[in-house]
Amino acid sequence: MKKHFNLLFICLIGLVLFSSCRTRTTRSAIKNADVLKSNLDSFDKNRMKLSTNLVESLEEAGDALLAEDPNIPEVSKDFEKEWRGIMNRYNKLKKDFSNIGENSTKFFEELNGFSSAINNAELRESELAANKALEVKWKKTYQDADKAINKVTTVLENGNDFHMVLVASSIRQKLEQNVEELKNMSEQAKVLLADLEVFTEEGRKIVDGF
Repeated sequence: MKKHFNLLFICLIGLVLFSSCRTRTTRSAIKNADVLKSNLDSFDKNRMKLSTNLVESLEEAGDALLAEDPNIPEVSKDFEKEWRGIMNRYNKLKKDFSNIGENSTKFFEELNGFSSAINNAELRESELAANKALEVKWKKTYQDADKAINKVTTVLENGNDFHMVLVASSIRQKLEQNVEELKNMSEQAKVLLADLEVFTEEGRKIVDGF
């Protein structure tokens, strides 16, 4: 009788430990999903603010230069101030993007570990295949976003170059040309930053259900 009681006691402890382990696994998976979602939200918030600030700054500089007898030093000073804030916002965007990459890797590792624990072989393979398909789609979306960010970098570099031209004495002779360049940069920024919105939408689809 005592032996049976001891065996039952051991089984109960094992069940409790197993249940506790499963609970920790679930919490870990949810935590990774929440962290990834937080990164995506932060990225999208910075993207929207960067988009607004960048486009407004370029358009305001263009309008100021088209004014009759524009005050070039004043335009240059205002543009530099705005551009400093834009670069800070862009650096935050890139940091969030890097965090998304790191945490999405952890997310898929956790997801695959969860699916690998399924006892039924057919169901396990089906879940792992679904995870793989999702990961392939995610990587494609991530790579597209990376390309868009690199193109945004080029727009910002052109903005830096424009500021150098703005403070140069030759600006008055090249005024119309530079205003046209500003318009082109503004349009590029609108398109590229809109593309990044697709990236955050796809990312949120991944963490839905967690």
